[in-house]
Amino acid sequence: MTALGEPAWAALVNQAFNLEAKVLDGLSPFLILAPHPDDETLGCGGLIARASKLGLKPRVVYLTDGEGSHKGSATWPPRRLARARRQEALAALDILGVPPDDVHFVGWPDGAPLPRDQAAYADTLRDLREWSDRFKPWSVWAPWRHEQHCDHVAANLLASDYIASIDTREPVKMEYLVWGWADPDLAHRHGAKGVWGLMCGDEIARRRRALACHETQMTPLIQDAAESFRVSPQLAALTERPVEIFLECRR
Repeated sequence: MTALGEPAWAALVNQAFNLEAKVLDGLSPFLILAPHPDDETLGCGGLIARASKLGLKPRVVYLTDGEGSHKGSATWPPRRLARARRQEALAALDILGVPPDDVHFVGWPDGAPLPRDQAAYADTLRDLREWSDRFKPWSVWAPWRHEQHCDHVAANLLASDYIASIDTREPVKMEYLVWGWADPDLAHRHGAKGVWGLMCGDEIARRRRALACHETQMTPLIQDAAESFRVSPQLAALTERPVEIFLECRR
């Protein structure tokens, strides 16, 4: 199965700098923002697995619990689905090498990100600062700013606001891609600079196993939803790529 955005991926791989071990070490500690459980594996599962293997202890924050993926299900109401998706996230991260103590759930509503001018948004930012102060990240990883999903865009904005709130250092902002691979102008919109490629073909098996942990999103487990989402084969095939692409966000 050909993964989403294969031509753009091939073009970016050809111009990418090698995100090798010494570069990863310089970017550590990592703070990874994921809009929903499964985005961590689809967008940067290879990064998480490699960083864990190198002892760099990546930390992962989930903005939402993804409880809106199966609207109208009587057997899987939002609260039950949220609990299940948190457990799926922890199981996937366990395979990728991240323990529960290095995972944080923010609990925003799925598909309804908090406006940046609300007090609750400021509370989220403060909570994120307090949680991350114990490891003080030197890089923050978030979905690409042009992704066509409100929660992905919100995660990117939160990453920018988090970095701007730190006055003692300036972490590097790196963007990963999930839905952004569907953008035909992806390579042009980012430009030629700041493209990084992580050689992670040896992590494909782990990434597959991690994605399979997201059973509510990968299988027909939930049958009675009026509206439902399932990871497509083209999206799942992102975990088969031997090189993960990341876009450095330069100010």
